[in-house]
Amino acid sequence: MGRVVAISGGDLQTTEQINKYAVKLSEKESPNVLFIGTASMDSEGYLAGIKAAFGKLNCNVKDLPLTKEELDDAEINTRLEWADVIYVGGGDTKTMMEIWKKYSLDIKLKDIYKNDTAVLMGLSAGAICWFSAGHSDSASFEGGDNWKYTIVGEMLGLFPYCFCPHYNEEGRDSFDHMISNTEYEGLALENEAAYVEKGGKQFIIGSRNATKAWLVSDNKKQELEVIHI
Repeated sequence: MGRVVAISGGDLQTTEQINKYAVKLSEKESPNVLFIGTASMDSEGYLAGIKAAFGKLNCNVKDLPLTKEELDDAEINTRLEWADVIYVGGGDTKTMMEIWKKYSLDIKLKDIYKNDTAVLMGLSAGAICWFSAGHSDSASFEGGDNWKYTIVGEMLGLFPYCFCPHYNEEGRDSFDHMISNTEYEGLALENEAAYVEKGGKQFIIGSRNATKAWLVSDNKKQELEVIHI
């Protein structure tokens, strides 16, 4: 069993306490944080924000820019082995997974989880990826004026849920109906909450007192405990 902190949503300021929690899980005084920004096509602004946020937490930051550099397998492995914490950014979930599979990064990340060599974390698309499936806005990246939500599968499957991030945002209520037409049990978290695995146990933490989380299936919802940090 590995260490995972899957953050539903928020920004680098509102999730700072959750980021601190993940950094502490590394048990390093000055941990190495590897940012994987595939879902945002390796946005330079996103990387700058990560460097600033985790620099404040006494971390060293590098990135794994799969969409902007031709990295060979040896270089990818070197950067993954360097990392004490791996942070996956948000964006286009579907495209991210397609690129990861091209580089076998999906397999490499599952091996890191299995061997527990780094804390795995991420936000939005970077949270969906650790589950079996997710409620995603990837279809909206294909163009057009409408914001489209779909269920995307073939994620890493570390946890047997269809994950819905940003559950308190407009349009996310479509998840309740969509999940009833799948074989998945749904897990829906509001922003500033994170699904955590630590020491073989799974639980939910939140950096905002009012943050909520639910299990959703067959149009039934069960509210879950959120540990506020």
